[in-house]
Amino acid sequence: MPAPFSLSHGILLAVSFLAAWPGYSQTATPKPVAPLRSGGLGSASHQPPCWQQVGISKGVIEQRRSLEQNTRTQVESVCADSSLTPQQKHQKIKELRQQARQQIDAIITAQQQEELKACNAQRATNRSAPLPRPVTGGLGPCGEMAANPAQTPAEGDHHSNTAAPQQP
Repeated sequence: MPAPFSLSHGILLAVSFLAAWPGYSQTATPKPVAPLRSGGLGSASHQPPCWQQVGISKGVIEQRRSLEQNTRTQVESVCADSSLTPQQKHQKIKELRQQARQQIDAIITAQQQEELKACNAQRATNRSAPLPRPVTGGLGPCGEMAANPAQTPAEGDHHSNTAAPQQP
């Protein structure tokens, strides 16, 4: 008569089975992982960030990001201020963005900004899948419906001085 099958034999058998299974085996060949940002189509070479490529220091980029974050925080505060009318909110937000634009212009030259924009656009066209962007659907910075979405700059869009002047 065969020896009784014990729990320890069952566990040993299960572990042996899993070790032989390609998905659980440590000796299985790992699948190559695609880099998050490739240097171009199918290229695994690493490119320096666009800001570095156009000659902007990391400190200046961090300063710009800080200015943009502070502006977003201030815009959120304006939006939450129930004592302001929608027109007052719009005007205050416009002023905050103009101040941020001036501060950014003081630390990054117009030429560097254009080169940075061009580099980022070029890399965006080289990506296999575009990065997800929030959809605002014509909403203003406070979530209200914009009178003319084409004239309302997107939140955080401090890079364009070409917006047409708005009529009251």
